[in-house]
This record gives sequence, structure tokens and C-alpha cells, in this order.
Amino acid sequence: MSTPSFEKINYAFRPAKHAQRKMLCEALHRLGRLASLRTYRYVGFGSVGFHDFSLFHQRLGIDDMISIEASTRAKQRVSFNRPYACIRMKWGWSYDVLPTLSWPKRSIVWLDYEHSLDRKKLADISLVTSSLLSGSMLVVTLPVEPRHCDDAARSGPKHRLADLIGRVGEDRVPVEMIGPSLSGWGAAKVERDIVNDEIVRTLLDRNDPLVSAQRVEYQQLFNFRYDDGKRMMTVGGLLANAGDRQLLGDSFEGLEFVRRAKPAYTIETPMLTIRELRFLDALLPTDSGRSQPKWLPAQDRQRYSRLYRHFPTFGVVEP
Repeated sequence: MSTPSFEKINYAFRPAKHAQRKMLCEALHRLGRLASLRTYRYVGFGSVGFHDFSLFHQRLGIDDMISIEASTRAKQRVSFNRPYACIRMKWGWSYDVLPTLSWPKRSIVWLDYEHSLDRKKLADISLVTSSLLSGSMLVVTLPVEPRHCDDAARSGPKHRLADLIGRVGEDRVPVEMIGPSLSGWGAAKVERDIVNDEIVRTLLDRNDPLVSAQRVEYQQLFNFRYDDGKRMMTVGGLLANAGDRQLLGDSFEGLEFVRRAKPAYTIETPMLTIRELRFLDALLPTDSGRSQPKWLPAQDRQRYSRLYRHFPTFGVVEP
């Protein structure tokens, strides 16, 4: 049995991940045009931190929550860290638990994976897409780091492509794909397409017997990339019929991080002290940069001005 990622990575100190979570929360709040967020259900992977569960319960008022946790070895520890009684625990791998769930209400589902995309994850995505009611959100997060291999000859472009084909199947990989396309952030581009194609393919089958008004369409809203020591991508969006899309209208316009197409929103966090952050806060949001001291790195100033509403502040709490 593999070691749970929370035993290797302290997820409490990942600023880009925290910023993304707050951005998602801001976008999810716009679903209130359809119905009170209190009528929604949230399904995710809580681990020991339950950070998204706490945020969505506090900010959105959702109190119907399901956390899927594969690490039964850490069952007692995970259960101890559950922050609210409204979070129901489901123990097992997502591909075993998701088929057992009923989907009686609009839901927000965040499949926040810690391992690479593969056939089982695509099956999860397909199952959830075929099940969600109109007005629901589906979000998928995946690591896109190349697989580690001590043999340099087996880490080249051809082997990256072979690895991807082995994980998701040749029929899921674009025919024009070549190994060099998977270097750098290339894997994020390809896997974003694979996930979106799986959602669209599933909806074609789901919608085939339905009249036009009942058909559910997918609208991508999120295409994030960030690196908190590990390259990650997040893709997802709204599943809604024509009536719900009309009610929502332009609800998601004006959110600078919303991405409806391939170009991604990259979350780049600044390296600034708390005092420097508070200094910049006093100049934002209207400061053009003229008032900012030149000794603060321009790149970090720009990154913070882009993220400041969602940027977390960490500090030491002495006992």
C-alpha cells in the first residue's frame, strides 16, 4: 500500500493551492443565481486537512458534504481531523465509491487527485458527468510531473508518450501527439484536452435520447496551472441545460481567472515577507506601480497584484 501524500507533503503550506481554492469558491458562489448554495452537495477528497470542505461550508453554506478517502490505514487520523459533523466519510478508492452514490441534487464535485491521469480516473470523470444534475460543477485536478526514472534513456520523449498511452489508452491520445509535446507544461495541455474530451463524449451519449431542453452541455470555466513543488493542473466547469444557462447568464464574466478555452491561468506566487505584503495591500487595487519601491522585485509585485485577493498569509502561532 502506498504512503498517503499527506504524510509526505504538508498541504497546509501550498500558497498556489490555497489561492486556487479561494478562486474556485468565488466562482462557485455565482451558482446562487440558480438556487441557494445550501441546497447543493459537495463531494471531494478531504484527506487530513479538509481545507476545501471547511472553506465551502463556511463561505457557501453547504452542509451536505461527502469526503472520499482511500487511505483506510489512516482512518482514525482522518476521522479525528474531520472539522464538521455534516461531512460524511466514504472509505475506499474513488472508482469504488462513486458508483455507490446517488445524485438527487445539484452537486459540486472536485476530483482532486494526487496521482497521474489513467483509465480509472477517466472512468470516474465519465460516471460523474453522466450522473450530475443540470446546474452542477465538475472540477478535476491532476499532477502533470513526468514520471521519475533513473534511466535517462527511458525518460525521453518517446517514453513519455508511451507512458501516457499506457495510462489512458491509445484511443484517448490525440493522433497528432508526439513525445516532445509532453515536455514542460505540455502534459498539462494534453491532459486538459483528454479530460474535456471525456466529458464531451459522455454527454453525447447522455443527451442522445433527450429532447433539446433537457440536454446538458459542458462549459469549461477553469484551466489552472500551478507549481507548489509539484506541477499541477485543474480543469473543469459547469454542466447545465439551456434553461439553467439562461438563468446564469453572464454570472462568471469579470472573474479574471475564468478560462473557457485552452490558454491556462497560471498561478504564480510571490516571495514576499508579511510586512511587504501588507505594504502592497495599502496601495492596491488602484496603484499603477509608481508608488511601489524599486527594491521590491518587480516580478513579485506583479504576481501579488494579480493574486492579492486570494493570496493566503501564513504565520507562526506560538503556544
